[in-house]
Amino acid sequence: MLWPNARIRHPRNVEIQQRVAGARRDNPESEPWLGLLEAALGESEDGAQWEAAVPTPAAERPVKAPVLSHARITVDGRAARGWVRRLVKLAPGPPVNLRRIDGLELLEAGVCHDDARIDALAAAGEAEPHAVSVLGQMAALPLLQACARGLASELPGTWWEGYCPLCGAWPVVVEYIGLERKRQLRCGRCGTGWAIPHLRCAFCDETGHDNLGYLTPEAGDQTRKIEVCYTCKGYLKGFTTVRALAPWAILLDDLTTVPLDVAALERGYRRPERPGYSLECLITERRGWGRLGEVGGGWWRLLRRGLHHPPAPPPSSTDLRRGEA
Repeated sequence: MLWPNARIRHPRNVEIQQRVAGARRDNPESEPWLGLLEAALGESEDGAQWEAAVPTPAAERPVKAPVLSHARITVDGRAARGWVRRLVKLAPGPPVNLRRIDGLELLEAGVCHDDARIDALAAAGEAEPHAVSVLGQMAALPLLQACARGLASELPGTWWEGYCPLCGAWPVVVEYIGLERKRQLRCGRCGTGWAIPHLRCAFCDETGHDNLGYLTPEAGDQTRKIEVCYTCKGYLKGFTTVRALAPWAILLDDLTTVPLDVAALERGYRRPERPGYSLECLITERRGWGRLGEVGGGWWRLLRRGLHHPPAPPPSSTDLRRGEA
């Protein structure tokens, strides 16, 4: 594949390279988005700037709030904007107007999974909202995976919620690990995993045996199946594995098992459109001489216009709310 920007980083991990090559060979229809994922995985490997941005968790969080809830994340503005710019240039379809989209706003909207802001950015960039949403999620991936590594010790010992204890997203797959088939949910954004009882829906907490089931591939593959809930009509793809998958493997497995998604959708099952918990975190950028500048709320626009009114204060802990499924 010819990359339009030589500064895009390729994954150095040989196993990732082999899996990506296999995905290109076996799933040619996924090529438009596989290029974005490969770029995000390469950026995650050279993650010094993202490791430096890992925040200190907010001091006051509700018991059920993810670790990144209301966190203040400070990034290298120039490097982060450069990463988003390179990623956007790889996007398939009509070009996105980069002059009208600030990279840090897209990064923050992606981290917070804020659909309203994604729609506004798509309108500003004269692009399709779905394409901008995918770009936002891919842009946030290196930062979120760095947070998962840096904040692993902050995760609770037990987590009974269906959404990710770090970033609030719903799980993208469920693993059945080892001989005991331990059931573990996995986040497709940050890669965090957390255990959950076998008879429990991750989305609506349904525990009734008669209301939970699964679909299996017609080919008889015993290592993959689809968990379904008859109550909320949610579904999760399930993989049997010897050990927990690497974060990059979760993303590639999700991308290369689209036929399972199609089977679930054809039977009326779906994934929730909104995250399990709204993070409402704030991304700031570090400028020269140690100064910080806020991104959320369009403060960067005011600076560019020469206005000097102080930015609105960040949301307080009393503003926390749980997102809708």
